[in-house]
Amino acid sequence: MSCQSQSVSKLIQADIDKAGGLAEQLALKVRNSNGNLSTIYYKLEEILINYRKTGGDLDLVMPSLYDIDFEYNRTYPDGRSIWIAYADVLHEELCSPNGIIRKTIETETNPSGASIVTIIMSQLKLPPSSTMIVAPIAASILGLGVKAFCKHGSDGCK
Repeated sequence: MSCQSQSVSKLIQADIDKAGGLAEQLALKVRNSNGNLSTIYYKLEEILINYRKTGGDLDLVMPSLYDIDFEYNRTYPDGRSIWIAYADVLHEELCSPNGIIRKTIETETNPSGASIVTIIMSQLKLPPSSTMIVAPIAASILGLGVKAFCKHGSDGCK
């Protein structure tokens, strides 16, 4: 591995570690609020607005899903709808007993925020710039647990 590619790998790992830390903080808030995801929804909106303001290409992480109103710092649809979109995409691989994401998470003794961020990014083939966007999704998996996440994302609980 060249020095340049090692440097890039370290930067990517630093971003994953930062997103993992955020996921763990948010997961604690979810647990302390008995599974209330309003903090997750708000954080998703905040991160997506900042991502767009810094020139991030939203089509790489959320193709054709929403618009951003910079005047009022709001996303359309809102954070809940964005969470549901990710939950829908992850559902089969996370909620099926034979799903790749579920098996990967269950093989870890104590999954970290960073490991779940990495698993989601890998499964959805997201670019490194999406680490912070994935953090609230990882937080909801950590905070709720896989089974509760899957129930929360099911049609009956939306």
